[in-house]
Amino acid sequence: MSKNRISKNTIDIISDSLVPIASGIFFIFWAVNLLKHPVAYFPIIAFPIIIFYYFSGSIFSAILVFISIMTGILESLFFIDRYSEICALLFECLAIFGVYAVLELYRKRHVNVRNKFISKYEDLSRKISEKESIILENNILSSNLSGQIKNFRKIGDILQTFHDSLSEKEIVHKSEDIAFRFFSKGSWKLKKYSEYDKITYYIKQNSVPLIVGNIVEDKRFNNYNSEKMSLIAVPIEFNGIFWGILEGYSREENFFSQENLQQLSMISGIIATALNNFYLYKKLQTLAITDGLTSLYTNAYFKERLGEELNRSRSNKIPLSLGILDIDHFKNVNDKYGHQSGDFVLRRIASILRLNFRESDFIARYGGEEFAFMMLHASSKEASKILEKIRASVEHEDFFIPVESLLPVCLKITVSIGFVSLSDKVESSEEEFLKNADKALYKAKILGRNRVEEYLYE
Repeated sequence: MSKNRISKNTIDIISDSLVPIASGIFFIFWAVNLLKHPVAYFPIIAFPIIIFYYFSGSIFSAILVFISIMTGILESLFFIDRYSEICALLFECLAIFGVYAVLELYRKRHVNVRNKFISKYEDLSRKISEKESIILENNILSSNLSGQIKNFRKIGDILQTFHDSLSEKEIVHKSEDIAFRFFSKGSWKLKKYSEYDKITYYIKQNSVPLIVGNIVEDKRFNNYNSEKMSLIAVPIEFNGIFWGILEGYSREENFFSQENLQQLSMISGIIATALNNFYLYKKLQTLAITDGLTSLYTNAYFKERLGEELNRSRSNKIPLSLGILDIDHFKNVNDKYGHQSGDFVLRRIASILRLNFRESDFIARYGGEEFAFMMLHASSKEASKILEKIRASVEHEDFFIPVESLLPVCLKITVSIGFVSLSDKVESSEEEFLKNADKALYKAKILGRNRVEEYLYE
């Protein structure tokens, strides 16, 4: 045990013994002198004991006060002869008891006031602590909101950037630039899915984002490009389709954080929306220029392209043939077997046309049962040969019409075709060109249908 600890224990013992020792000294001093001068010494000694009791709050001191008063009473009864002294001593005892009672009442009131003050102080301290805690939370929240506002502004810039992006290549280029500006670190790639790319393949198979602190030591990607030390990647998906990933990498180890992963996931959602919008726009463009039943081009788009091709052919002196195909007696099919059967015939005719026309040719659904076509780089002789082949293909095709019976009905369908080729001698407008093709079709019908007729310039 050290000297400091011994000294401390000694001080504690002396401090604890001080109250009974001091009270005992006061009592002995009082008892000795009381026998000589009871009236004078009783109050002189008793009052210090009462005051000592009040400030110490010791039960032992209270007992001493009680004994002092009882002793004074006994002294007055047995040791003092004069009546005046007895009365004075008893009055002193009564006065001491009264002072003691008043002091005790005041002390209790003081204690109550002090306890209330302490309670209020503690309550105030608790409220101050709560307010400080709220202020701290508000500061943290304010800081987080500032960060979120900053991110939202960046996101707003991203959305504005993608507003006019109508090509996949443009979206890819802008996405890589946006990711770098958003994080201000790392290198970024928007990569389309490839089973030969380990990262895109892994993310597609596991359907989870990826963050790697050291890809060289990661056993999932053995023999991966060692230039990329840290890597972060999130999937790009829309309409249930996995398109690819947005990938960031750095040559530093543990370069990216989980917070970066959350932010990147948010950006990937915007990129996915931009890509989805691009594909929807592309699909709408296709739907706007294609017929819903036959998937051939529409009449409006055919006429739009006709003007372009006609001008190009005249400028470059390139052969061009234009024609209209009509299904013979198509109304009879609708009337006898219903419009569903008629739609079936239209779809089959469209398939035959796609198979027999060249890739450079342009086919459209011109009307109810009519089809129009442009044969680019096709002279009159070449066009006649191809169209005759198409007519014969339709004539020899068996059209099995589904009807409400056990066996489908087999129909034989024929077509009439009229066409016109561009002439160097005659300048024809788009309307005249179409009218000439229509005249050739009318001639084919007059001559008995199921034939190909050409409009010949006079």
